Amino acid sequence: MTGSGRRRPGGAPKLAELTRFEAVVGRGWKRRLPGGRPLATPAVVDGRIFVGGGFGSHEFYAFDLVDGGLEWFYRTADDGPTAAAVAEGFVAFNTESCELEVLTVEGIPAWKRWLGDPLMSMPAIADGRILMVYPDSRGDRQHQLAAFRLKDGEPLWRVGISGEVITAPVVSGDKVYASTLDGRVWCIDARSGHLEWQADRRATSAPTVHRGECHFSQKDGEHSRGSAPVDPRSEPGTRPEEWGDSWEVQAFLDPSGLGQSTHEATRQKAEYLDLKHRRRRSAKFRSDSDQDATVGFASFKGHSKMHQAERSLGRSTVAGVWSFQGSKPFISGNRKFSSMGGTLKCVDLETGQTAWEHRLVDEDAPVDSLVTPPSLAGDKVFVGTDRGVVHCFGQETGGELWQVHVGSALVFPPAVTSGWCIAGTARGDLVAFETGDPADDGWQMWGGTAAHNGLHEDRTAVDDPLPEARVV
Repeated sequence: MTGSGRRRPGGAPKLAELTRFEAVVGRGWKRRLPGGRPLATPAVVDGRIFVGGGFGSHEFYAFDLVDGGLEWFYRTADDGPTAAAVAEGFVAFNTESCELEVLTVEGIPAWKRWLGDPLMSMPAIADGRILMVYPDSRGDRQHQLAAFRLKDGEPLWRVGISGEVITAPVVSGDKVYASTLDGRVWCIDARSGHLEWQADRRATSAPTVHRGECHFSQKDGEHSRGSAPVDPRSEPGTRPEEWGDSWEVQAFLDPSGLGQSTHEATRQKAEYLDLKHRRRRSAKFRSDSDQDATVGFASFKGHSKMHQAERSLGRSTVAGVWSFQGSKPFISGNRKFSSMGGTLKCVDLETGQTAWEHRLVDEDAPVDSLVTPPSLAGDKVFVGTDRGVVHCFGQETGGELWQVHVGSALVFPPAVTSGWCIAGTARGDLVAFETGDPADDGWQMWGGTAAHNGLHEDRTAVDDPLPEARVV
């Protein structure tokens, strides 16, 4: 079956031959998609893999999980399909320029909507709604967080926010949470669009919500002139080369959005968030600039508010923000897992101390976020690295159970479901292999589910809407 947003000549794209291999833990296969572009996290539902062809592509595919066969493909009118959210029989993704696309799981177009230029985050789905952020390019250019009815695209509500969100909005219970590029954290009622609170916390990742607490990574001041912290907003005219070095720490807000705590044991220097270091030493910085040029963003970056990303994340390109993963935490049981730079960390939520950690990339490696956010399935943690390795650890002890080399770097985290690990690489390879344990299940897409909040049971203590928005 073939769907098409806008028909292009030539029919189905020519796919490379499937390569089969034996991983340490079971059988696997690999297929390079046309264009060889970096691939986002695949979504895997009911034995079918849903994946776009990467930034700059116009293709979206569905493959069979076990044998890698192509089931259908879809051509987008605009380029750059994000990672997909799949729920309730629908597949939703954005193109960076500039549409929200919704298909059925059979590849039949359901609806789409032009939103703004560019779109650098992916949508979330929960309770029959799509949650999406976009710049109002045909209006006042302010960014909006909006809800649309999943089945037909009917607008439900929208609320103005200060910029693009980092990676994706996150839904927990009847609330939607987001971190914007300027470091603010937002909490909005998912049913009504009522803004409950916002907090300026220099956030550097999408949030995770657990028992009403909002967890995220935080940029912890830029240090220059000795050890005295310098607030970057106090010197808006300085060049990146004059900024101090950044640190990053795992933080969380209480359910009201007022009280903040940090897990001090996670604090580390974060050159991977500094534009001056990335300009000098990051290969990905250069490749992202090249990708921008191929899709018309060589100089003008649309209505992206790119200055926010330069200050907070060390990114200055549409491709760089589109692919940014950050130190996104996820929670399982009483433990929080995050990848910060080249290190995977596990924090005991009861004590606030680091239970275990692994440095997976050498200290002299280029300046980038070199380990993907964790995928948590069964009692294991799965991460990929820019060295082209998928690592699997036990959640409790941190002992490494196995590793599989997939041939090229991973920027986005893998999906893990039905005893399979599925990932996209920076060279455009779609890779799937058995993990050896059918209990490795449930992490079906980026963030685990279409709500992007992981798989933990969320016992939120906040039920009643607040009377008015609070700015913290």
